[in-house]
Amino acid sequence: MLRRTLLIPAVLVVAASCSQAEIAEDESTEATTPAATSTVVASTTTAPTTTMAPTTTRAVVDDGCDEPLASPGDYEKTNVTGETERSYWVVVPESYADAAPAPLYLHLASGGGDHDPMMAGWRPYLDDIDGVMAIVNTEQRATTADLVAIVDEVSADYCIDSRRVHVMATSSSELMAVKMACEASDRVASFTAGIGTSVPLLGCDPERPVPLLSFTGNPDRTFVLELVEKWSEFNGCAPEPVADDLGSGVTRRTYQQCQADVVLYDILTLGHAWPVHESKGPGAAFTAEYEEVDYLEEALIFFAENPMP
Repeated sequence: MLRRTLLIPAVLVVAASCSQAEIAEDESTEATTPAATSTVVASTTTAPTTTMAPTTTRAVVDDGCDEPLASPGDYEKTNVTGETERSYWVVVPESYADAAPAPLYLHLASGGGDHDPMMAGWRPYLDDIDGVMAIVNTEQRATTADLVAIVDEVSADYCIDSRRVHVMATSSSELMAVKMACEASDRVASFTAGIGTSVPLLGCDPERPVPLLSFTGNPDRTFVLELVEKWSEFNGCAPEPVADDLGSGVTRRTYQQCQADVVLYDILTLGHAWPVHESKGPGAAFTAEYEEVDYLEEALIFFAENPMP
C-alpha cells in the first residue's frame, strides 16, 4: 500500500527509565468492562509497507458525534472503573472540527507512569496533529478493561472514529499496549510498542492481525526483537524482513507478505530513549536526536495507513 507522507514538526516526548520488575506481566484478564464515569476540568522519510488491509475505510462514529463539538484545548479527566480511579489528559487540537470524526491516539504514560510530565512534554506539538490524544496515567498498571473503558469514555465525549483508535506505548507501558492488542483486537486499529522489556506472549491470541510499529536501541533489543518476531507470526508475515539502512545506525526492518503491517526501527546507537528529530524542553534528557527517524512522526504516518479494516 502506498504510504502518505505527513508533514509535522519535530516532536518532544518525555520518557523515563524503568526496571524490568516494573513490567512483570499481569496475567489477569477482564471479561467485562464496568461502567465508567468522569469529571472534567478545563484547563521525511517514508517507508515501504506490506499491509493487505483495504485502502478505504468507512468511519464508524460514537455517541460523542451527537453532541456539540468540544472546543480545542486541554481537558483533565478522571475515569472510574469499578474501584479503580485513573486520571488522564485529553488534548483537542485546533484541527478537531475539520477532522471529526477524528482518530483517537491513546498514549500510555511510561517511566513512573505519571501523565503530567508526559503532557508537559508533548503539549506544544499536538495542535498540529489530526486527532484527539488521550495521555493516560499508568502509575497503577492498567488492565485491558481499564483502557477500553477510557476509550469508551473519550468516544462518548468527543467525536471519534472507532475504526481509528490507535495505542502508543514504550518502556514500562509497552506490555499494557501489547496485552490490549492481544485481548481487544476488535478495538485497536494499530499500536506502537518498543524501547521496553517485554515478556513471552503467553496466552496471546488476537482475533485479528493488528499492525505493529516498534523501535529499539541497544539496551532493549533482545526483548523487543522477541516481541516483533512473535507479532509478525500473529500477522502471518514471511520470516525475514526487508532491511533498509537509513544511516546513523538506523535500520528499518519491514516484514513482508503480512496480513497487517509489522515495522521495526532498529537503532544501533540508541539507548533507552525516544528517537526524535530535535530534543527540546523538560524531557530532553530522555530523547536522542536522529535526522533519519522521529518516533511521533513515524507513528502518525503508520496510524494513518492502518485504520481498522
